[in-house]
Parts: sequence; C-alpha cells; structure tokens
Amino acid sequence: MNRKNIFLLMIFLFAVAAGACDKSSNTNPALSEDQDGPIIDRDLVTKEDGDEKNRKDNADERLSHQQPVKGDMTGEAVQSEESNDMEDQNPITNDKDKLNIQDDGAKAPDEKPQDSPSEAYFEVLSDDKSHMETIKTLDAGSCLGDIQYEDSILKQLFYAEDITDTIKQRIEGKSYGKDCNIPYEDLRYIRALHIGFDHKTYIGEMIVNKAIAEDIIEILYELYQADYPIERMVLVDEYDADDIKSMEANNSSAFNYRNVEGTKRLSLHSYGMAVDINPLYNPYVRELDGKIDVLPRSGEEYADRTKESPYYIKKGDICYQAFTKRGFTWGGEWKNSKDYQHFQKAIDEK
Repeated sequence: MNRKNIFLLMIFLFAVAAGACDKSSNTNPALSEDQDGPIIDRDLVTKEDGDEKNRKDNADERLSHQQPVKGDMTGEAVQSEESNDMEDQNPITNDKDKLNIQDDGAKAPDEKPQDSPSEAYFEVLSDDKSHMETIKTLDAGSCLGDIQYEDSILKQLFYAEDITDTIKQRIEGKSYGKDCNIPYEDLRYIRALHIGFDHKTYIGEMIVNKAIAEDIIEILYELYQADYPIERMVLVDEYDADDIKSMEANNSSAFNYRNVEGTKRLSLHSYGMAVDINPLYNPYVRELDGKIDVLPRSGEEYADRTKESPYYIKKGDICYQAFTKRGFTWGGEWKNSKDYQHFQKAIDEK
C-alpha cells in the first residue's frame, strides 16, 4: 500500500473514532429503552416521585399536628327513634351538635356499629358538663347508646321539675282531661335514664304526684344502676292517653286521669300515685263474667307466670324490692285480680 492510501486510511479511521466519541458524549445515560416500553427519563421520574413523597410527608405532618376536638361531631344529627320501631315525633334540638351522634347507620372512628340504621346514639365524656346539659334538651325516647358517667354526674340526669307550659301543652286534653281536678302544683315531671331491651341507655320521662317524686327518682336510679330492662318510658300522651295502646307498646308510665278499667272509680294513676312497669309482659289479669280477662290482649301469653321471662316482675326481685321498700304495694299480690305491672302508694289523707 502506497503512502497516499495509508494516509487516507488513517484519516478514515480517525474520522470514525471521532464520530464514536462524539456520539458517546451526547448520549444521556438517563435515557434507556425499557424492554417492553418507550424511553423513560429516569431523572424526571425520580424528581416527580420525590415531589409526591414530599407532598405526602407534608400532609402527614399537618395531620399529625391536628388534635381531636372534645365532643366534636362525627355525623349529622337525626330524629331520635326508640327501639322496636316506635315513631318519635319530636326532633333532636340544635344543641346536639355538641355530641357524637350518628345517622342512618354511619360509623364514626373507633365507634361500634349501630344495631338499627334508624337509631341514633352517641357517647359522651364523663367530665363534660356541657354534654350533660345538652342531654337534658333531648326528647324522651332518645337513645344514648353506651354511656359511662361517674355517679355524681349520672345522678344529675335523674330529676323532677314542676309542670311547665310546654308539658301542659302535651298533656291537656289527653292525660290531663277537661274534667281533671288535680292541681298542676301537685304533679311533677320526671326525667330519668333507663336500660332498654337492647341493653342501651335511653332517656325516660313520666309524671307523678309530688308526694312520690323523690321515691320514683331513687327507684329509677336504682333500677338503672342494676341494668334492669325497661323497654320504653314516655308520657302516656304519646298514645293519646289511651291506656291500652300504651300497654301494648310496653310503655312504662304513671299519671293518667282515668277510671279503673270497668268501673266509675278513679284510678290512683289519676293522682299520679301509681306506676306501671313493662305492662305488656306484666299484664292486668282478672276474672270477668266467669272468664279470665287479660289487658292488654296482646299480653295474654304473659299471664302465665309459671313461665320464665327476664321481663316479668316477681315477688322479691329487684324491681319489686325497689318499690316495696319505699312503701309501695304491688298489684301482683292482690287477691281478686292481679296487676303485675302496677305499683301504688296510698294517698295521705292528712
């Protein structure tokens, strides 16, 4: 090979080598061909991932600085509803936004699910008096779920009041009929808690004579502390003062200006001196025209007291003792008839 050809070959090889170096220097090492995909800019991905991670970290940091608010709402309030689908006509007041109330089966954090989608319940703190005041504004029949209070605070939810204009509007023409001659000053409105058949706490109410108001408060508190089940406790006026309808709903009640069934004699309920507890399961049993008559009719199967039921009132049980040790007599011990739901106290004629 002559010198000219050797020189040209060297120029060619030098050019090839220079081109290879230039190509190598312009190649972005971050660009590569994925085996099953397009070229990916790994620097860009790394940057975006880092930004996303920073956003998450910042969000987590913000959340970590948020403190739970005492008594904060975790759901919207609903109309309260009692167990066994009894309708409640009165809405919960606006003060309920201080409570942890659940609506339509909604589940709050760390809260147990409801048994019924229509049942509202909440939990309150034992040392929060604002919750206590709010509970006092809720309608009777409202479910409080599983609440826990210290005794000193719990007792504040068992109390008696004079008959207010609001209560008068509820009872006039019903339990307080046009012929009623019992002075309002002789009656007291009772608010209390009771354990329902579903083992949850409910707000109860009844009207009694002022002479037994303190007794009834103590009795209801004692029964509540013992987890004694009372299914329902609202004014008989929720049933238009119809005693049969109230008993069929197993509603525990007291004052109702009426005669003793089948007579023209005023019942002690007319004076607020008698209380009926779980009347469906503890019916009134008498002999009428040679046949056994049971009221309410739907309680006939519970007239047989040889059967076992956790809702029967029996001599010596906690309900019996709570009343009788305070001077009440029990209708289940009457001779000519049996009124298993009924406790009464004699009127002081002095």
